[in-house]
Amino acid sequence: MPTVYHISDLHFGRERPPLVRALIEEINACAPELVAISGDLTQSARRREFAATRDFLAELAPPVLVVPGNHDVPDWDLIRRLLRPWKRYGRYITEDLYPSYSSRTLAVLGLNSARRWSPHTDWSRGRLSAHQMVEVERFFAGAEPSATRVVVVHHPFIVHELALGRGVIGRKEMALECFGHSRVDLMLSGHLHIHHSETMAARSGERTLVAAQAGTTLSDRLKAGYANSFNVIELDQDRIRIRVRRWSEAGGFQDCEQLDYRRAIAGWEPEVA
Repeated sequence: MPTVYHISDLHFGRERPPLVRALIEEINACAPELVAISGDLTQSARRREFAATRDFLAELAPPVLVVPGNHDVPDWDLIRRLLRPWKRYGRYITEDLYPSYSSRTLAVLGLNSARRWSPHTDWSRGRLSAHQMVEVERFFAGAEPSATRVVVVHHPFIVHELALGRGVIGRKEMALECFGHSRVDLMLSGHLHIHHSETMAARSGERTLVAAQAGTTLSDRLKAGYANSFNVIELDQDRIRIRVRRWSEAGGFQDCEQLDYRRAIAGWEPEVA
């Protein structure tokens, strides 16, 4: 059964060093098929933060797929933000803003939902574009028929009740329509620092996918009542199992929650024990 480690919101510059070492050791010992990182690698998009992220990624043995978040765009230099938003991300991490991973069992595509500017007063909000949906259709048209289909973005398609007012990703319905047509099974995101998952579909569609958010895995920027966490996702053609691993000062990362979904006639549904 292929396994994906879904980590997010690392925020190097505000990282907790004991957690960094513990996470590296666990990932390398468990050897998942893929590590998917859903954005906010840095706190302020500064060189030293990207360098620390690069060093962290270099220690991970499994393949890694990473997308940027809004904190990976400079917010302290308007000229740099507008004219060269991805220069440091490209220099230290990757220039690929459509990262992908393909195997017999997995087809994973990353999309950049962070933007250099926003029509909203809150520039931390993200959105997707029609051009990106063309890439989604192209990528999954070439996927193995037996592969579980996964999209990785930073910004959420669902907003937890503890984060009301943050706003969902822009052009959500357009994206969900495209994901439905492309038979996407699982969508991974972060941004809210709250772990959560549920099934969802476009308003005009019936096919459901599983939307899973990860908490902040390594940083001290915690939401009240939520510890550092990440998701371990076990996949096969008929089941998605999400195990939430939460940090305990006494025992390190430990399982704290498990959610199971099974394939249904029109997508996915929660599995009732």
